[in-house]
Amino acid sequence: MLFPMEKLFERYVAASLRSVLPANARIITQAASEWLCFQEEDAMFRLRPDILIELESKRWVLDTKWKRIDQNDRQSKYQISQTDFYQMFAYGHRYLIGSGDMALIYPLSTNFSGSIKAFNFDSHLRVHVLAFDLEANQLIFDGQDNLPFLNSTRVAIPKCG
Repeated sequence: MLFPMEKLFERYVAASLRSVLPANARIITQAASEWLCFQEEDAMFRLRPDILIELESKRWVLDTKWKRIDQNDRQSKYQISQTDFYQMFAYGHRYLIGSGDMALIYPLSTNFSGSIKAFNFDSHLRVHVLAFDLEANQLIFDGQDNLPFLNSTRVAIPKCG
């Protein structure tokens, strides 16, 4: 029996975040309100980030990746896919209007403890690379970057299910 692990991981992270976000936060999975481009009057190439968080007047885009990366392999760009960054760039420009914070979330592994410094597209748009610890049910966050909906080094998330 095969399971689509990327979908299960995405849903698990989204459900886990729902339980720790402030009550007035809104979490949207598979948001689909933006398009990459337009031709004449037709919108083309829908953009669907895994998780969109709205809190008061702020938004954050999060995308989960069921892949292993290596925080010690900077030469190989930590084994993060360049296409993942193109995707985040598009999300940032359409969903955040070119200004704000986004996150790529990967499973915690022996080669990734969640301590990769944020990537800057420019001075207004950043991508954080975070680890999700499936055993401890925690999102690993170093606290030095600006993600106000996360306020501690390890965001303890109650067990789902």
